[in-house]
Amino acid sequence: MSFENIVEDWDDVKKRWEAWWNCELHDRVLINICAPKDNVPPADIPDVGIEAQWTDVDFMIRRTKEGVRTTWYGGEALPVFWHGWAVGPALPFGCEPHFEENTIWTDPAPVGEDGYPSFEGWQDNPWWDWLLKATEKVVRENQDEYFVMPTWGNHATDTLGLMRDSQQFLMDIALDPDWVSKAINTVSDSMIEMFRQLWQIIDSGRKGIEGSLNYCGCWSPGFTMPLDSDMSCMMSPETFKNVFLPPMIKTLHSLGVDHSIYHLDGEVALHQLDTLLEVPEINAIQWVPGAGREDIMQWVPLIKKVQAKGKAIQLLDVKPEQIEPLLREIRPEGVHINTIGCVTESEGRKLLERVAKL
Repeated sequence: MSFENIVEDWDDVKKRWEAWWNCELHDRVLINICAPKDNVPPADIPDVGIEAQWTDVDFMIRRTKEGVRTTWYGGEALPVFWHGWAVGPALPFGCEPHFEENTIWTDPAPVGEDGYPSFEGWQDNPWWDWLLKATEKVVRENQDEYFVMPTWGNHATDTLGLMRDSQQFLMDIALDPDWVSKAINTVSDSMIEMFRQLWQIIDSGRKGIEGSLNYCGCWSPGFTMPLDSDMSCMMSPETFKNVFLPPMIKTLHSLGVDHSIYHLDGEVALHQLDTLLEVPEINAIQWVPGAGREDIMQWVPLIKKVQAKGKAIQLLDVKPEQIEPLLREIRPEGVHINTIGCVTESEGRKLLERVAKL
């Protein structure tokens, strides 16, 4: 199946994304609507063990292809090889994974006599070899059906947090800031090389799909990368700005990223928003309200604040009935709405028709 048959109106979809990054409007607000295709047999996905769900690349490819076959991608929604990993970069540094049905957690990295982990030798770790070979296979088996991302997890701050365990990491920040400053830059530089090698595999193996997609689901005609630091919810704005933000910005420059979006995860991370809005390299904010705070109308002031700073914004978990009231309160330029609640393709198409008239 060609990509143009999977994604309807691909030419206009690209134009809408390009306008969105510039806080402009091509013809309507951006919206993601995914729903099961009408009159298509359900996905045929074999039962496998929990660990295989995360590590059997053949299974993961089949799951992706079946998802593409059975999913209607409405609006600006795009197919992607979605592996769900958040801890991948921590494994080559010595963290051991534990697989559960809906998540992976890790043990902290082993420490030396000085009480700290080593950052050497990650290139020779079996998990790094697995990440490379898994990406190679996913790219090789792709027949212009989906995007592949050069990321298997979060950025350096959360990776270092996994290596140390969250509580110990916060103690490190308070008691040994010099080590933390050196460690975060070392981890970040290593991850820049990881991203570079993974992106080379994807870029050299692409068969025809234009541009790139990040884990937030945002398309760019060039190279797009999300930024994240969930650990930032537990640190001061000064520490975040002076210690942990600079390595992320260096990552963008080192890799030649064309468009970036920052994953702002919940109300507990809002104290970092003012800092993020002053960073010119960050083009957009992904706002994740969090459980119990999904009602989008309560976040209208936040949306307006982001827009006033010339940043695009992506809104998660917006219900269809909330879209029209929301667009009466905010400008549609630079807004991307990710919907929930459409259970059929027909329902999704009707929603898309209504949005086109707003």
